[in-house]
Amino acid sequence: MNDKNTKAINSEAPPRLECAGVWGGIRNRDLEIRAGKVIGSLYSAACDGGRGGDIYYFGVCKNDNIMRLAVADVIGHGETVAGVGQFVYESLRSHMCDIESGPILGEINRLASERGLEAMTTAVVVAFNADQDKAYLSYAGHPPVLYKGKADSVWSFIVPSEQNLYPLGLLHGLPLAVDAEASYSHIEMPMVTGDRLFIYTDGITECPNPEGELFGQDRLKTLLDSNANAPLAELKLKVLQALAGHCRKDFSHDDVTLIALQIC
Repeated sequence: MNDKNTKAINSEAPPRLECAGVWGGIRNRDLEIRAGKVIGSLYSAACDGGRGGDIYYFGVCKNDNIMRLAVADVIGHGETVAGVGQFVYESLRSHMCDIESGPILGEINRLASERGLEAMTTAVVVAFNADQDKAYLSYAGHPPVLYKGKADSVWSFIVPSEQNLYPLGLLHGLPLAVDAEASYSHIEMPMVTGDRLFIYTDGITECPNPEGELFGQDRLKTLLDSNANAPLAELKLKVLQALAGHCRKDFSHDDVTLIALQIC
């Protein structure tokens, strides 16, 4: 991978969140994280290298038994993202111990709608409840998360049952700030030790090569399947290397964020 894609990435010590902790933001980062009973490997970089990229937040509460993750992609860059990031943080913190993710997206949507379409944002919110061995996932127009069970050899896209078709072409839930009254449902699924999730923004799948061909969901899934049991940090690196090889230039087309998670 071209060193220019990673030279601006923050190299601070990996955070370990404890009960009632919230961590995240919009800064460029390439690191590992532990949040309750979940470990993760994160890469996030703004396309212009400056202030304002994709938004990501982790939260842990109730004796480390509930972990929450939110990833948002603002249709814009710079100060617009910085402003949206603040109320994403505030909403996540106020709902950190809630199980269902839909109401969180509903509140963020109302706040975003007050700012108008310049705050239009796609988002995904995931909560993992260790006591129940369940995950709860809600979309607001965001690319579908991938899941792999410990014993599985391939990854699967997590989509609402009525849209469980592949290849995928539809958004799941309205993006934030499109309709102030929009409601957001959640998908409930069992997750146990060894299960994995792969969360990303469209800076991955919509990365073009010089001929205009996008990296795409098919190529991403094939790559993950080929490295199904790789350590999370290695899996992250494989995706970034493949992305750099595809676009054959710096990641200047869009903000790029990916997070690989595993229940431990």
